[in-house]
Amino acid sequence: MTPVSHAGTGPEDPEDGSPKPLADEIAESRPRHGEHLNPATFEVRLRRWALLLLIAVPAIWFLVQQLD
Repeated sequence: MTPVSHAGTGPEDPEDGSPKPLADEIAESRPRHGEHLNPATFEVRLRRWALLLLIAVPAIWFLVQQLD
């Protein structure tokens, strides 16, 4: 019978084990003092803000109209 290696236990797998906490990954994605922002990251953030405003502004306007 041949031994079966399970995912994550082979010699070709990284040695670090578990993933980093989300707060650490977010902190690493932010530019440090003096570094430039990645254009792709900037575009994603800009699109997220645009989508948020596209939804939030009409929703707030609708609520204000309902209160009058």
